[in-house]
Amino acid sequence: MGSDKTIGSGAAIPTMAFRLFLLCSFVLLARPQDILTFLQPMRPALLFTILAIGALVLGGRLKELTAALSAPESKRYLLFYSIMILGIPFAYNLGTAFHGVLTGYVVNVLFFVLLVSQVTSMERLKGLIWVICLSTVTYSVFGGLLQSGGFAEGRMEVVGSAFDPNDTAYVLVSLFPLSLYFVRFDEGRLKRFVAIAAIFSSVAVILQTGSRGGILALGIVLLIVLLTKAGGIEKGHKIFLIFILASTWLFMGDRVDVDRYRTLFDLSSDYNVTGEEGRLNVWQGAIDLAVANPVTGVGVECFSFAWGVTRQLSGQSNIKWKSIHNSFLQVAVEVGLIGFGIFMLINLRSVLTFFRISRIRLQMQSRESRELSSMGGLMLVGFLGLLASGFFISQGYSIFSTLYFALAAALLRIKGVHTVADSCKEMPTESRTIQA
Repeated sequence: MGSDKTIGSGAAIPTMAFRLFLLCSFVLLARPQDILTFLQPMRPALLFTILAIGALVLGGRLKELTAALSAPESKRYLLFYSIMILGIPFAYNLGTAFHGVLTGYVVNVLFFVLLVSQVTSMERLKGLIWVICLSTVTYSVFGGLLQSGGFAEGRMEVVGSAFDPNDTAYVLVSLFPLSLYFVRFDEGRLKRFVAIAAIFSSVAVILQTGSRGGILALGIVLLIVLLTKAGGIEKGHKIFLIFILASTWLFMGDRVDVDRYRTLFDLSSDYNVTGEEGRLNVWQGAIDLAVANPVTGVGVECFSFAWGVTRQLSGQSNIKWKSIHNSFLQVAVEVGLIGFGIFMLINLRSVLTFFRISRIRLQMQSRESRELSSMGGLMLVGFLGLLASGFFISQGYSIFSTLYFALAAALLRIKGVHTVADSCKEMPTESRTIQA
């Protein structure tokens, strides 16, 4: 595969393994197989993930792989996956759990390992953020605005997607904040143009999905960006963002189901609060199942099956099998309370990592440090949007949460390199000579 040649401040010429990783990332995040449905039988996500792993191993990158797996963040994530595997024999539906863990979520695990192994410098991190920006445009523009799959009950659905409108809002609110990096820093006109298109199209699609959880998450993201210094977004950029929001509403406002969003102010009449099949009732049932199965859970992707069986045994067979509509309860009931505790620890550690790295600009003033700080801040914004929207949908095993878990681990490794480099720059020449 060829070896990296270091240039500049730790940057490296991309290897074939890294290029395959970027292609794998695009397939996993942009989901072109949802838009071009003829690709689905080829399982492109699994195919490119395996190719990228093969290139990493066969390309003589075992040291990078070992270093990535030995990181504390990787150990916690792999422990979480191990608990998922151990729960398979105790699942309510063995086939569903087996498929969910060993042929479904395994792609997430491999992607995590790939990202932490491959993204080892700021240049590589920028390359990944660019792919994420392209993924956002692809999913929102080509999957949504240009060839909409239609409006079911006034709500936009991305063409050919396995996701419903709530999931679509979740995807875009998680990704588009990272595009702000190319607005904040000058990486060329093309990247800035694509980033602006990603932000505009994402907001337009989110508004048209009618997702109330999505609009709440979007509001949180916008408030953080506009009212805080997260991501290092300057005043001029914030004004421009407001302009984008106003333009989006001007062009798309007539296609937004405003009445649906108004129900957020009158929850007393919402079926999710009052109905027997509403989310509050389903959430209570999920809590009961989690308490009854605290160690192994009911099995990955098995909540609907366990819910239906439980209702039937209690004589309520008229109640349909339901999705849980809460990512955190989904993990708690399906993986068990021990796995849920590890899952929450990973989430908390990721938030703290993004926050701490976003603060390093207070101590360091080099361009690399400012970029790293901005990355941390924007990832914090995107991750908080993901957590907020994920509270209302079943995305506990999402590739997008895995993306942020891996980004947190990669940022820590990159920060360590830059901390050493900055320390060396501040040392007297004699000291640097002695250390050398």
